[in-house]
Order: sequence, then structure tokens, then C-alpha cells
Amino acid sequence: MTPMRILISAGPTREPIDRVRFLSNYSTGYMGARLAAEALARGHRVVVVHGPIIEPLPSGVRAIAVEQAHEMERALRRYAKSADVILMAAAVSDFRAARQAAGKWPRRGRQVLALKATPDIIGRLPRRPRQLIVGFAVESADVVRRAKRKLRQKRLDLILAQRANGGSPFGRHPVQAWLVGRGGTVAPLGKIAKSQVARTLLDKIEALWYGQPEHE
Repeated sequence: MTPMRILISAGPTREPIDRVRFLSNYSTGYMGARLAAEALARGHRVVVVHGPIIEPLPSGVRAIAVEQAHEMERALRRYAKSADVILMAAAVSDFRAARQAAGKWPRRGRQVLALKATPDIIGRLPRRPRQLIVGFAVESADVVRRAKRKLRQKRLDLILAQRANGGSPFGRHPVQAWLVGRGGTVAPLGKIAKSQVARTLLDKIEALWYGQPEHE
């Protein structure tokens, strides 16, 4: 079987408030690193576009470092054109400052920070015929219902839904997860290590990809 060309996003983004401060989240890049390692072990070609991660990526990947959401979108758009599979595992910051201060905000008085949404990267990526798109959703309530809605709205093939409350979904912690597929099929994964999440996802992706008539 011909190896797949897999594009993975990983880690957080940082959205500047001023010259020394930024908005971000607790993502470490561990999920993206596990996905990359599993894909490489199966013989696939892997590109990882990553924000400021603290977890090491496996040797053998082509790593593209970015910082802000708009930089991640630009890099993903470049490599999405030739990817067979896109795994959007990055925790892109949902917001950025509506206006970035030119210097450093002084620490005095009351400051009001106006925010605006960052781009919906996965929803705006260019698509190729038969390309598989996999998303990730972290929710604190109505996890599966919200994941199904995201899958429909963003035209995804799979989505990995994770529960946020009861512990951080980031880093090396096990996660409470569900795999939601085409047509809204739901496979509860229980509390599961991220290395096992990566194996489960790659199993499903390979079944979908090689099951297409063009790849038999």
C-alpha cells in the first residue's frame, strides 16, 4: 500500500497583547507528537505544523514552527494542498487582542482588553478530492452533541471529542474520549492514554483511506 501524506497540527498558539504578554493555553503538543510517532511507525510521510510546544517531536517528521494562529493557518494552507490526511490536533487560541499595544501596557489602574476571534483554520483549509480531515473537540458539557455539530459544520470525516472537566485535557494525562465518525456514529473510548488514542485514530484513518476504491 502506498504511504499516506499526513499533515498534523500540534501545540498552542500565542496571540500577542503587547510586546511582552500574550494569550495562549496549556497545550504541550503531546497529542500531536504521539500522532506523528504512530504515523511514522506505520511508514507514512508526516509534516507537523506546531506552535510553541514543550514535547519533542519524533525524528523523521518535517517540522514547521509557528507562533500565532494566522501563521499556523498560512503554513497549513501551504501543506494541505498535497496532504492525503489532515489531523488538526493543535489547540489554537480562540481569541486574540482586538488591538495589540505598541509597547508594554503599564501595570496601573484598570485595563480593559478587547478580544476578537481567531480564524477558523480547519473550516477554511483548501480541500482535495478524497482527502480525510480529522478534528479535535474539547468540551466541558454536552461533549458528544457539540462534537457532532462541529463535525457537520466543518465537514470533517472524524472528530476526537474529549471531556475538559475533571482534569486538564492537555499534556500526558489520559483523556475521557469519544470518536465520532461520518454520519454521527459514536465510539466511546473511555478514559484512554493519548498513545492509544493515536493508534485508534490511525487504525480508523487507514481503514477509511485504503478502503476507498482508488486505494484498494
